[in-house]
Amino acid sequence: MKKRIMNAVIAATVLGVLYLNIYLNMAYDMNIVEYFAKPSKLTNEEHEWLKRHGKIRYISDQTSPPHRYIDEADGQFQGLIVDYISALSIEVGQVISIESTAWWSQSLEKLAAGESDFIDLIPSKERAKVFDFSDPMYTLRETIAFPKDKGRISNYTALENKTVGVAKGDYAIEFLNSKVESINYVFTKDSRNAIKLLEQGKVDAVVGEEAVIMHLIEAMDTSRDYEVLDKPFIEEEAVLAVKKGEKELLSILNKGIHNMKKKKTLEKINEKWFGASANYDKEETSQMIALVALVFISLTCLIIYISFSWSNMLKREVEKRTHELYESNTTLQTTFDGLTHLMAVVDRRNKIINVNKAFCSLLNLDKNDIIGQSSLDFQHILHGPGFEDMIENTFDRCEQGQQEFRCESKMFQMSTFPLEDKKKNVAAVLVMIKDITDFMIREQQILHESKMAATGQLAAGVAHEIRNPLGLIRNYCYIIKNNMNDEHKMKRAVEVIESSVQRSSNIIDNLLNFSRISANEYEKVNIKALINNIVALENNIIEKRKINIDVSCPDDISFFANEESMKHIFINLIANAIDAMPQGGIIKIACGKGDEGISIIFCDNGEGISQEDLGSIFNPFFTTKPVGKGTGLGLYIVYNEIQKHGGKIRVSSELGKGTCFKVDLPFRGE
Repeated sequence: MKKRIMNAVIAATVLGVLYLNIYLNMAYDMNIVEYFAKPSKLTNEEHEWLKRHGKIRYISDQTSPPHRYIDEADGQFQGLIVDYISALSIEVGQVISIESTAWWSQSLEKLAAGESDFIDLIPSKERAKVFDFSDPMYTLRETIAFPKDKGRISNYTALENKTVGVAKGDYAIEFLNSKVESINYVFTKDSRNAIKLLEQGKVDAVVGEEAVIMHLIEAMDTSRDYEVLDKPFIEEEAVLAVKKGEKELLSILNKGIHNMKKKKTLEKINEKWFGASANYDKEETSQMIALVALVFISLTCLIIYISFSWSNMLKREVEKRTHELYESNTTLQTTFDGLTHLMAVVDRRNKIINVNKAFCSLLNLDKNDIIGQSSLDFQHILHGPGFEDMIENTFDRCEQGQQEFRCESKMFQMSTFPLEDKKKNVAAVLVMIKDITDFMIREQQILHESKMAATGQLAAGVAHEIRNPLGLIRNYCYIIKNNMNDEHKMKRAVEVIESSVQRSSNIIDNLLNFSRISANEYEKVNIKALINNIVALENNIIEKRKINIDVSCPDDISFFANEESMKHIFINLIANAIDAMPQGGIIKIACGKGDEGISIIFCDNGEGISQEDLGSIFNPFFTTKPVGKGTGLGLYIVYNEIQKHGGKIRVSSELGKGTCFKVDLPFRGE
């Protein structure tokens, strides 16, 4: 729609500029750029040039009436072009001396010799080699005069192989030489002498300026014997010519011509010499009427086009938008119905606005029987613990909500999403209920499998730890056999055996405590004890790699947490720190207690993690360890378990210097 309107505006603008250009050409003989953009005032530099130069000299022949001639009555040099030059003198604000020569060719020679400043002529390629030209000043027409009794000459091509009289230096010579191959010229001083040769029968035709030829034929009373072409064969713009390089003078003359055209000075001078031409007035009036009619027709067509386009486009746009809206609604509803989760849209009054097919299938009801009902009528689905508060919070704060609840033997996750109107107000809330029973079972299986994998990795270290006390037991049993009568040795052997048995029992208890599946409940966990148990299980590989572990944790830091989750978090973070130090190093574990929770920091001075990998380490199956050395699930499990506790984990690392993980866990009630 906008495109068509823009096209119409552009078309109207173009037509307006075009018609204005036509009008300016008709009225002022200038195009739109010349009329509005061309400068008309002389610059300071041009005024200075006029002062230095003094009067400007114009020179031309005196044998071209009515353009230029000597009046027999008073002997004054006058004519149409002479008046043009006088008016030009007024426009440029400088005296222009008007001088005459006997013949046209003499005037050209004097200009070329620098004895005058400018002359009027028709420009050509040959003349451009010697002169620079101004803007067009008036139109000059060339015609052919020929005897009536010797056959009609219809155009200039009929002059071929004929003898033609022409004033020396006339532009027609250059034109005819470029168009007709063979013409026998007889050059005369002026057009009057050329017509005399025509009277004497020495030439077949005469070529010259139309106004001059017609004036001379009338003045010499030979109009009954000769005629001229119906239309001039040359119609060119006459200009003012100056010597090459006279840029200042040329600019001054152009500004004078421009002002004369804007003031219609040339038209007024023409009326003085030829009167108000009826033909000219009729032609100008006809042109103006044609222009007005053209403008009116164009505007009418443009208005009709805009109205039709507007109406048609509005109709199509309404149809298009209606169709798009229908398709969009259909697509959205299809997508809505295609989701397997239970979905319902409720308003502020708890009225159900929309439901999907899964919701209807669960209730075994038709969609129309559900829409418009209160969500309170379906409390077994839409009203889990805290459901109403979550809906209200979504309406009030425009925030998403999420919670899990148990229904019968299954676990569900309920999520709420605000649906905004155009004013960004929450108009309704989308409730999505997802069965997460299978997901939670798989999650517990992954956690257990991960812990069993860690238990397997600890097996070698535990076996080594048990082998040492067993060796002591075996050795001291041998001592008892061989020293039954030595009470001191017997007592010492029994003490060592008892100590070794206790040590083995502690190692086995730690392993059993770690590997057992605890209930998915929150209980009071002593952080330092849990960390020490895990460190004890890793003791073999810690000693083997010569790793020092510094645990800085108060004995009384306990809080309510899922112990199973804490085991996964601590064993993965400690195991990663050990893997990062194959050549040994230090692991520092620090615990702290604040007003809102506890913080645990795990730092090592191992290989570190690159900045490129830091953003991916919590993604599932991402690992930088060699193939077979890691599953890529350790830190993913750590991140998820911390999220479940409402906590946060942050990491900082630098290659070659080590890595630090900070775990923040909030306090929870019993």
